[in-house]
Amino acid sequence: MRPQRALVLDLDYTLLHLQALPDAIEVPGRTRSAYLATATAEALASLHASYYYDITLATARSWHGTQPVVDGLARRGVAVSGVVLEDGALLGPPGQHYPLEPERSWTELRRSLEDAMSGQSPLTWQEDFEACLVARAETPVEAETLLVRLGDLALSLDPTLRVFRDGRKVYLTGRRADKWTALEALLGERAAGAVGIGDGANDVCWLSRVATPCTLASAAPAVVSLVGEAGGLISETPGHEGIGELLRRIPSLSLD
Repeated sequence: MRPQRALVLDLDYTLLHLQALPDAIEVPGRTRSAYLATATAEALASLHASYYYDITLATARSWHGTQPVVDGLARRGVAVSGVVLEDGALLGPPGQHYPLEPERSWTELRRSLEDAMSGQSPLTWQEDFEACLVARAETPVEAETLLVRLGDLALSLDPTLRVFRDGRKVYLTGRRADKWTALEALLGERAAGAVGIGDGANDVCWLSRVATPCTLASAAPAVVSLVGEAGGLISETPGHEGIGELLRRIPSLSLD
């Protein structure tokens, strides 16, 4: 039997979209739900069963935000073999994940930040993240301001951090922690031979390294550019239909 090839999938705006569809897998969020279409789940089931792919999810979400996807796919006959969570800070089998940098103390860093910012507006932490710190703002614009205020202070306390914004969230994570580093640790040599689908700026680091990167034309320009240059698949169709199209085209790819 030929070995399985890794299929690495981002979640938000790749597998998950905001359009609600009948019988879709609903993934609740703090302000709105995202959905994984039935047709997407069926395409994944076909790939997993018939074309010798195993599935890894790579996301900036926490396990709390990812588990509904894993459980929903399991109910549709799709087994997820691995997860990269928190933008690379956590990795492993679903529900058995572990930190990429176990030596870090996020509780201590959070306490130091709160002490240094006492008297200012209190930070709103997203408590479900395990191996990094995530502060939330009300809007992306406010998050940009928070990125500067919190990021500068955090880096003065620990210059080995990586600080970035994703929507309304500001992440403080280890400099080594990104999706590609975690995928290499999880998949070993198979990471470089993977098929990958992603859409965001935080997907550039790994889509640029896998054998077959794929994306939607609505993705971040840097992602569309690198996939085009690599000769990967690009769907001109947005949303649920676009990811479904990409998944249906994957069987035409060489497994060599």
